[in-house]
Amino acid sequence: MAAAFLANAQTAPPNLIARAEALARSGDKQGALEQLGKAAEAKPQSADSEDKIGFLYAVLGQSAEAAQHFQNAISLNAKYAPAHFHLGVAEWLANNRQNGLAELKKAAELDSKSAEYQYRLGSAYMDLGDLGAAVEAYGHAVELKPADDGMRDTYSWLLVETRQPEKAISEAQKVLAHNPADTAAEMNIGYAHLKTGDFVLAEQAYRTVIKQDPNLAAGHYDLAIALKMQDKLDAAKQELQEAIRLDPELAEAHYTLGILAWQLGDFAETAQQMRAAIGIRPEYAEAHYMLGIMLKQSGDLDSAIAELKEAIRLDPTTPGPFNTLGQILRQKGDLEGSKEAFATGARLSAEKNAQLANSLEQGMRGGMAPKPLPGRTTHE
Repeated sequence: MAAAFLANAQTAPPNLIARAEALARSGDKQGALEQLGKAAEAKPQSADSEDKIGFLYAVLGQSAEAAQHFQNAISLNAKYAPAHFHLGVAEWLANNRQNGLAELKKAAELDSKSAEYQYRLGSAYMDLGDLGAAVEAYGHAVELKPADDGMRDTYSWLLVETRQPEKAISEAQKVLAHNPADTAAEMNIGYAHLKTGDFVLAEQAYRTVIKQDPNLAAGHYDLAIALKMQDKLDAAKQELQEAIRLDPELAEAHYTLGILAWQLGDFAETAQQMRAAIGIRPEYAEAHYMLGIMLKQSGDLDSAIAELKEAIRLDPTTPGPFNTLGQILRQKGDLEGSKEAFATGARLSAEKNAQLANSLEQGMRGGMAPKPLPGRTTHE
């Protein structure tokens, strides 16, 4: 009887799971999967053991088996937060976003003291574009884990995006109080000042950034934005060129350099920089729009139409391309098409103006206005 008890103990799920984990760590995937198969068949099972089996299946790339065991765990204990969390992550990675979000929310509700659950829920909301819900989740995460600078940096960035720049600066300063070299926090301070139109303070913040890290292309780019908004065009051009030297694939820098050239009347340079930006990022709607304007000015109307239509396809919410397209179609004699384009542009302009009435972006309004790069870091 004692021998039977010992045999059962040696084949109980926790022991088999431990063996599978050890094999997985050693790189023996097949051996780990064999042990997991035994663990899945062993009795008795618990929510904890099912969740651990699912987690190891996920680590080993067996997503369907992982999800099934997370669901088994929930069936055994509907209030077991880790299983809801792991199932939520698995569903999210499988692009089942509705189910994934529901499970992540459930995990955060069941264990409201988990910073990890709040962070992952906030990240999901960010991916969905629901920044209001994201900032709330990140706020909880930061309260639970105040020493996590990366998490607080993202929270600071979200506060700027949700029109709370003063609070964003306060959060960034908390990071800088014990880590003065945190460039992401300083970038967020610059970003907040840009959003509120305080371009001198934005310039100061970005100069601090590049003093700390001269090779940070995003720092040079955002400094250029602050300088451009003060009409310091030559200095802005130098910073943009430095950003491109440091990161030739920085499409935003090419685009903004093209905008500067446009303001200075160098239309050939504008077209060149827009093509460079599109070459790096073919879906860059603003660059297609500006290139369409340049082609219109050079008289290549058919090519201009193609670029404007591509800009509209990529971003059907910006009025500028519709208005420029309307001008060209009228010039080519397509009065019906011109009328339709102008009507759409007018409707979108009215909608944009209504949105901007309560916006912080008064200094950066318009479809061609360059935007700063965010200072937030990816939380690990």
